[in-house]
Amino acid sequence: MGVGQSVLAALPRAPVPDNPNAVVFSIDARSRLEGRSWSTLIRDAVAATRSFHETSGLTTYSGWAWRVALDRKNQRHLQLLLWNVFDGPATSEHLDTLERSVRAVLPGVGPGCIERVPVNGASAVLWTGGRACFPWHGGLDDAAPAAVRLSLVDGKVLADTLTRATATADDVPPELEAVLAVEAEYGDAQREDERLRLAFAMHHTQAIVAADGVVSERETTFVANLFPLDLVRSLGLDDPRVRAEYFAESRTLLKERLGHHDKLALVGLFFSACYSDGTLDAREVRVLKDAGEQLGLTKEEVVKYLRRFW
Repeated sequence: MGVGQSVLAALPRAPVPDNPNAVVFSIDARSRLEGRSWSTLIRDAVAATRSFHETSGLTTYSGWAWRVALDRKNQRHLQLLLWNVFDGPATSEHLDTLERSVRAVLPGVGPGCIERVPVNGASAVLWTGGRACFPWHGGLDDAAPAAVRLSLVDGKVLADTLTRATATADDVPPELEAVLAVEAEYGDAQREDERLRLAFAMHHTQAIVAADGVVSERETTFVANLFPLDLVRSLGLDDPRVRAEYFAESRTLLKERLGHHDKLALVGLFFSACYSDGTLDAREVRVLKDAGEQLGLTKEEVVKYLRRFW
């Protein structure tokens, strides 16, 4: 019999954070997956994120993913990724707490970086209101709640689907409350924040690529791909006057509205813009540092984060 009873009750709904940015930690996949049950990996995620949720009070959505990475010798390595998503004003102290907890649970883990939520992720835990829950995902009309399980087979990470009716204690820790993950509400306030963030990002990205006096074809393509016209239009920022108004507001409002992780995500984006032509110009980096200060980051915090890319 699976984790639930033979007749499964309807699951309570629990909104998951919709932030596109995640704090991601990487570790050798074989060292964590080989000979370990999926339930054990879920408990690892619970232990690694407990202190962060308790100290920040933020709903925290975490899981595992994988990728193949190249080291400095151009050797391929299979990495397991612990990703963590949360909305709200997480501070630098909160992120330090998260990193310490992850390192305690996962010896040998790499430093946390702000990345897009992995597309091949498998949910592990949703912390909400002081409770660790296992997030199931529904199909049409929330029918047949299911989840993804990762395993290592012949040196490759495989993903297969679990159903709530058949999952065992080796698949999902029975002590975790089961919930049905649903999208968080997206209203006018969230849309306004997105406009502010996009206006800020567009202004400084364009300032960076123009800082050395030459805008290359590579830089033009980079900007166009980063800010697709459909997205800009959907938020009403295709009008330069509207965009300028939102940028002026963003310089004061984003400092308070964005969490430390989202500020670092913008710093990472601006660093990519600095290097989009294949070179790193001091004038471009100066724009990046000015943008960081407008977000309320110190120069030391900006440099500390950028060192993770080298």
